[in-house]
Amino acid sequence: MKFTQIILAVMLVLTLGSCKKQTTEDTDWTSMQDQNTADMNSDLVLKEVEGAASGSGLGKSTFPIIVTDTAANTKTMTIDYGSANYLCDDGHYRRGKIIVSWTGKYKEVGSVKVISFDAFFQNDNKIEGSKTITNIGVNDVNQLAFNVVSIIKITNTSGESINWTSTRTRTWIQGVQTKSNLDDVYSITGGTTGINRKGKNYTSTIISPLRVEIACQWRIVSGTIELIREGGSSKTIDFGTGACDATFTVTSNGKTHTVIRRK
Repeated sequence: MKFTQIILAVMLVLTLGSCKKQTTEDTDWTSMQDQNTADMNSDLVLKEVEGAASGSGLGKSTFPIIVTDTAANTKTMTIDYGSANYLCDDGHYRRGKIIVSWTGKYKEVGSVKVISFDAFFQNDNKIEGSKTITNIGVNDVNQLAFNVVSIIKITNTSGESINWTSTRTRTWIQGVQTKSNLDDVYSITGGTTGINRKGKNYTSTIISPLRVEIACQWRIVSGTIELIREGGSSKTIDFGTGACDATFTVTSNGKTHTVIRRK
């Protein structure tokens, strides 16, 4: 299941708090921040699922409890963190359950994996909804591709909610034949729609495919995304032309800002 190890790498990693400057012509970064929040939470869940599926376990004590049922045609796995916050090895607190079902092996064409939640909280943010990963086979140049649909609601401790729907295609373009994931490279297309915590609709579209290299600590090394908020101007996020570096740019109303990514 090397695909899940891309850390859902399409996440925007928009640490906008690290922008050096916000200009008066466009001070509402809420949609971009909420897009980032949704992507990062989705990524963290996927990494937990990968850890549980690897058989290595996810914690240092009795939690989380991992229960797997492989008797039926559709297999299931429940990761139970308990009813109180549990500090996981990745430094994040979780409680509740992540539920995973799958119909076949990861590389098997047509196989479907569904991730859902039961009273699940991550860093005290309630996560609801589902993520569905479908192996759609190879494209015309024999590269394996996956359709990934996420329909997620995140409610923070203040009661504010983000509603996020992501529909993306991830194509495995390098590293398929090796056991190590460090040589894996993905090309990602698609987009998202959302309602930010202020109740405004927004969309994001990958206008130039994102190249995700697992060996790069920043993951995304090139590609472009356009984000448009209801009643607001569009923003273009540019990850560069292939260098593994800690910056990307955001262009809005003709002005470009450099953003520093955090690990």
